[in-house]
Amino acid sequence: MLQQNFAQRKPRAGKGLLPPNPKQWGNEHNALDLRDTLNLAIDARLCPEAAFELLPDVIVVPHGEIPMAQIHIDHFRKQGLRNWSGVGIPLPDGSTLVVFNDAHPPKRIRSTLMEEFFHLRLKHPPSVVRVYNDKGAFRNYDGAIEGEAYGSGAAALLPYAYLKRMVEEGRSAGVIANAMDVSTDLVFFRAKVTKLYQRLRRN
Repeated sequence: MLQQNFAQRKPRAGKGLLPPNPKQWGNEHNALDLRDTLNLAIDARLCPEAAFELLPDVIVVPHGEIPMAQIHIDHFRKQGLRNWSGVGIPLPDGSTLVVFNDAHPPKRIRSTLMEEFFHLRLKHPPSVVRVYNDKGAFRNYDGAIEGEAYGSGAAALLPYAYLKRMVEEGRSAGVIANAMDVSTDLVFFRAKVTKLYQRLRRN
């Protein structure tokens, strides 16, 4: 796991940067650590490409740009794996190839890339993936690891302090989503884990 800078995190308490949900604070700190490193204001859009520039020896590509037969590209777009989002593949030279599903909408891809970024930043062990699997699971699954990576990525894309401000101003989920270039599903997720869901305008 990533060694955390607790001296950097302690001053955030009591400044409205953390939600009233202590179970979420680890993810919130992970997200704020990244935004601090990138010198991003709380209301600034996060660019996944800028985040990946912080990781050495990582290459990010859409799966359709990987040289392969069209039948294999279509397998990942149209068949049983059409809902897969992204994967990090360790390479023999020590680098990592991050591949994302280019059939997904851009806002979902942004979320996918941030989830994969935090898998790498937090040094999560890779999953075992079965790409041509007729039955059973396509990969092993660790809920705690996946929750940490997705939760941290979502918090980085949509910080609590900004979400709270927008909710208090009466902004709708759609307006918030467009402002930060994320999906409304991600806004709803963030509102739930930060205890803002009951106050969020749905439309």
